[in-house]
Amino acid sequence: MSDPSDSAEAIAESVFHYAVEQSAIAIAITDVAARILYVNPAFSRITGYERDEVLGQSQSVLSYKTTPRSVYEAMWSELTAGRPWSGRLLNRRRDGTPYVADLTVTPVCRPGSDERCYLGMHWDATEAHRTAQQLRNHKQLVESVISVVPFAVALLDGSGRVVLDNPAYRRVAAELGVSEPASTVMAELRERLGETYTRAIAQRRALEGQELFFERPGRDPRWYACALSWFEERSTGPDALYSDVRNDYALLVMQDVTAARRQEEALRLAAMRAMLSEGELDQSLREALSGAIFQLQGPVNLISAAATLQRRRAGAAGETDPLAKALADAQRAGEAAIATLQAAMPPEPATVTAPVNLNEVLRDVLMLETDALLAAGISVDWRPTHALPPVQGEAGALRTLFRQLVTNAIEAMNERGRTERVLTVTTRASSGQVTVGISDTGPGVPEALRLKVFEPFFSTKQSRGGTRGVGLALAQEIVSRHRGVLGIDANYGTGCKLDVSFPSARAPEPVPVESYG
Repeated sequence: MSDPSDSAEAIAESVFHYAVEQSAIAIAITDVAARILYVNPAFSRITGYERDEVLGQSQSVLSYKTTPRSVYEAMWSELTAGRPWSGRLLNRRRDGTPYVADLTVTPVCRPGSDERCYLGMHWDATEAHRTAQQLRNHKQLVESVISVVPFAVALLDGSGRVVLDNPAYRRVAAELGVSEPASTVMAELRERLGETYTRAIAQRRALEGQELFFERPGRDPRWYACALSWFEERSTGPDALYSDVRNDYALLVMQDVTAARRQEEALRLAAMRAMLSEGELDQSLREALSGAIFQLQGPVNLISAAATLQRRRAGAAGETDPLAKALADAQRAGEAAIATLQAAMPPEPATVTAPVNLNEVLRDVLMLETDALLAAGISVDWRPTHALPPVQGEAGALRTLFRQLVTNAIEAMNERGRTERVLTVTTRASSGQVTVGISDTGPGVPEALRLKVFEPFFSTKQSRGGTRGVGLALAQEIVSRHRGVLGIDANYGTGCKLDVSFPSARAPEPVPVESYG
């Protein structure tokens, strides 16, 4: 009776033989000198060599001769030490074409014998190598493009951590003096857009064309056009093999548009300066003509009264009385002169009212007067309320108003011997009113003149009151036209402080301030 263990061993050997013969992986067995003792059919399919062609041949028949010698040295170092080796070699098929072989060689010893052989198993990894190399090339191409683009790029993971950036992004970090510009930008977008930003983040919706302004202590401000987009990355973890596990990433792009904004701002200020100068010229001409008419109207009225009285005295001879005739001629000449002056009066400009942010108006005025402020050695203390409700008004007229007040303050402080020269501009909102405070460290306005300075054609230049030319009449007229109040703070200490208040306009959202730069 046969031993059952002998039968089981025979079955196992038979199964092993069929498994090796039918394996899709090329299998070769060599002796210690690397001569081929056995190959399976998969070996022939992959290499093109039939079994009879390679039996007894050196395994080097497959070598393409371009595999570095160091690779073979490392392989044989492991094998002679009795350890397996795995790696990739460049092999050659029978027709001479190369292919990448992903190879594992294992030393095999027969039980009870020192005789050793080597079991080699490899598969054609050419396509896998090509795909991996294409991915590396694509990655290098993308990284090269991102590195040389002139705008900053940062990739953020789901927690907001920057996982990839480019040199331009690191330059932005140095320019803004922050470690992570992305955090600063996201915080600014959150504050600026509010609920819109929250919805965009929740819905992974792109944000484009978001222009942000950043001030830098002791340095010029910067403008950046920012865009935020999203993409999903499929997880590379083993648990995602049969599930659609994805990770969200945000791509932040920042383009420095400071030069363009400065050019636009310079053009805008030049146009605004020309417009304001033209408006002030027309206003000055209207005031000069009004003053002349006012000065002529009094004498003409006296002449008219004298002519009427003389005609009454002359009675029936009044029509031929020389004095009455002369007075009548003078009256007609005066009235004709007044009519001529009235005809030469420039028309009042057409006004279009709209919600106006006084913070922006004041910022424009301060920028328009920058040269004058620097020339006079005056420092500006700009204290705006961050979120200021708009007022209903005409932006051009309001710029003229505040330019008049700021110019008055500059003239008040621009005198010899005055060491402290500070212009303070504040805005605040309270009880439905928007109030602007403009104070200077000049000589101030004497108490006796605090009402008189608002009269037409009054000037305090001789009394060192800080107003110019026609005084505050023009400013008062613009304030009244906007249903506002202009007054001098009687309790202010050194210098002069003017407060201008307007009723706030109803608006859905307050307009944020942009600090004076």
